[in-house]
Amino acid sequence: METMRTISMEEFNSHYKVPASFIESLCELDLITIIVIEDEKHLQIDQINTIERLMRLHYDLNINFEGLDVITNLINKIDRLQNEIISLNNQLDFYQK
Repeated sequence: METMRTISMEEFNSHYKVPASFIESLCELDLITIIVIEDEKHLQIDQINTIERLMRLHYDLNINFEGLDVITNLINKIDRLQNEIISLNNQLDFYQK
């Protein structure tokens, strides 16, 4: 079984100087997941890149939370489509040989 690597939300907020309400708002929109371990909120390490991207969009470009949700959904859709294109190209290459 794979162990989940996490960071406490308090430590994350302290390091990045971001309010807890920002992270909780992202969680409410299902953009990230907050895990409670021993009555303390934690974030998964593999979500940090996503949170950093959302922080830059929100604070640097003044994009509201609804906009963050739309942007995240579009990025996820683009990723799925790119993966599908790669898969189809691989199938095409296989049958052309």
